[in-house]
Amino acid sequence: MGARVWLGWLGASIMIASIASIAWSQTRLGEYASLQGAMNLYELEIVSDASVSAYGASSTACVIDGNGDAVAHVRATTDTAYDTGDVIGCIGRFEQLDASEWGRSRFMRGEVAAASIKVVISAESSKRQGPIARVRSAVLDVIDPLRSEGRALVAGIVCGHTSALSSSEVSDVFAATGLSHLVAVSGGHLAVIASLLQLVLYRMKVGVRGRAAVLCVVSAVYVLFCGAAPSAVRSAIMVCLELVATGSWRRQHGLSALAITVVLFTVVNPGVVHDLGFQLSVLSVLFIALFGRYVAVVLQRIGFPHLCADALSLTLCAQWATVPLTVPVFGTLSLIAPIANIIVGPLMSALLVVGLVLSPVCALIPLLEPCMAVPEALANLSIYAARVVAEVPFASIPCTIDTGGVSAMYACAAAVYLGWWEVSGRLLSIGVAVAMLIAGIFVFRLLYAAPPSLVILDVGQGDSILIRDGPHAVLVDAGVDEQVVDALARQHVLRLDAVVITHWDSDHWGGLPYVLDTVEVDRIIVGEGARATAPDELKEEPGIEFEELRRGDSVQVGDYSCKMVWPRTPTAGEENAESVALAVRYGEVCSGFSALLTGDTEIEQESEYIDEVGTVDVLKLGHHGSAASIDDEIIDVLDPAVAVASAGEGNAYGHPTSECISVVEEQGADFLCTIDAGDISFLPRADGFVVRTQHAVE
Repeated sequence: MGARVWLGWLGASIMIASIASIAWSQTRLGEYASLQGAMNLYELEIVSDASVSAYGASSTACVIDGNGDAVAHVRATTDTAYDTGDVIGCIGRFEQLDASEWGRSRFMRGEVAAASIKVVISAESSKRQGPIARVRSAVLDVIDPLRSEGRALVAGIVCGHTSALSSSEVSDVFAATGLSHLVAVSGGHLAVIASLLQLVLYRMKVGVRGRAAVLCVVSAVYVLFCGAAPSAVRSAIMVCLELVATGSWRRQHGLSALAITVVLFTVVNPGVVHDLGFQLSVLSVLFIALFGRYVAVVLQRIGFPHLCADALSLTLCAQWATVPLTVPVFGTLSLIAPIANIIVGPLMSALLVVGLVLSPVCALIPLLEPCMAVPEALANLSIYAARVVAEVPFASIPCTIDTGGVSAMYACAAAVYLGWWEVSGRLLSIGVAVAMLIAGIFVFRLLYAAPPSLVILDVGQGDSILIRDGPHAVLVDAGVDEQVVDALARQHVLRLDAVVITHWDSDHWGGLPYVLDTVEVDRIIVGEGARATAPDELKEEPGIEFEELRRGDSVQVGDYSCKMVWPRTPTAGEENAESVALAVRYGEVCSGFSALLTGDTEIEQESEYIDEVGTVDVLKLGHHGSAASIDDEIIDVLDPAVAVASAGEGNAYGHPTSECISVVEEQGADFLCTIDAGDISFLPRADGFVVRTQHAVE
């Protein structure tokens, strides 16, 4: 009977969700169809905090027609960040969202188009701004988030205003240490507020139902005050449901509250269910509810103090729940997150309490504005602690996880829930010790005993080659974007001796900032004369040294020798013809494995240095396998066994070209391309070399 009831509720929920999703989608499509005419016929009211990047300030905007009616929501990108509630008049056009991951995510958030703004002709504060929005603006004015990193953190944790914080280096530090959730307004914020209010209301002798009613109202107002992010709304609904249960003298049940909340979201706004922040929030709460006490007891049996075990169990459960979603998206795993949350969590809680009390008071009484130095000091202390933790070796490592890994993690969770094993503290200690030993052996192998290999990494329409031997690893070029970090994670690379940039085309260095943010890099190597033309963002990178190579110089990577054979004279390193070309050899010159990495050089340059190189086992074709990358004369001199092109699927250049492939195959060499093979690894052996391929995790 119980199973039948559960199946009945499940079937009804699926049917309701399907109908709601169809209706919601049709409504959004109808809103896009209603955006007729030029943009200057409308006004755009900014309804979300701006997300600032190199491309400008991006916000959700409500399109207002001439009658003052809301027509639709769009994604507006402007040169200047506008505050929530600002109304701007623009010249531009509305563009349909594409089918990319970004476009789909924006549509799921209820935005039906992208506003391509050419000129902003007017900007003013909205006259329709409500009292909560006006209070928020006043509080943000007194916090002044642009004043310092500390003030930016205060604005984020008190008001949910993260624009200034997201554009600073602090955001990366918090992400690397698994602390970003402490800034996002969620159940933790509401729990702190509820605790304070409960204490005050109890002292005022307010009854249970009265306290529940006040807390419901305050929770709802605070979520609206902070911008009503989906994860925050989820928290508020759950708090209100549990308070209603308390006020009705019923037992609270977190899982029921979570289920009702998800169903409500699915019915009212189905698109938000696809929001990553909402998914992480729901999964975290689910795992904490299911496993929080169990994990805490396990930790106590190992020997952790009661309070420490409770705090650590929350972090471990949340990470257990969310890693299968965050690793595929961000390509990194924070190993230091549990410790970081124990250290920084109390500081952030203190910051929230002090900020919530002082910020409104200082906004109301301007003479008290100097008191904002107190929350700023707490914020600075939190940032300092996060930075110290982030400096721990391997605090965050590049990582990948495939569908099988995701399934295994959730299958493990199901097994634990169903089994609920009783284990002794001694057995747990042995298990933890064995797990740490296995992890230590794995890390030792990656750092000090990695087998020699040369890997043409699949980074889309760009170049990136990993050369590795034991504790030494060098990356030649870094692709065009963050795909290179995923590729390094697939190869389990934790640090790099150097990154060699062949020349300053974006498809060869564009991913370097992501590499520097993810793994330890000792130095950047360029051709002689190319350091002066390096992008400013690289020159300003702290702690990174530049090194220039001359023709004939070599870079040693364990038993690999990478000799620079081109260019012959100093260059700016800005043109394809100025690419650094490396002749790579492993072991003995006469019998060892050899390869030629050509960068973007083509026939004209290659014909001048191939005699110096001689025959090779592997040829990395120049310029992604363009028609001008190889000819019969060059392929005859080099006589490679395998020729490899690095190119992106569906690229606009037609790389690799049929002409290039024909030249290679007519010579008798095997042709491989990252489009088809993914990462292509060459592993030297005593009797030759082995070729292995590995596709990116889907």
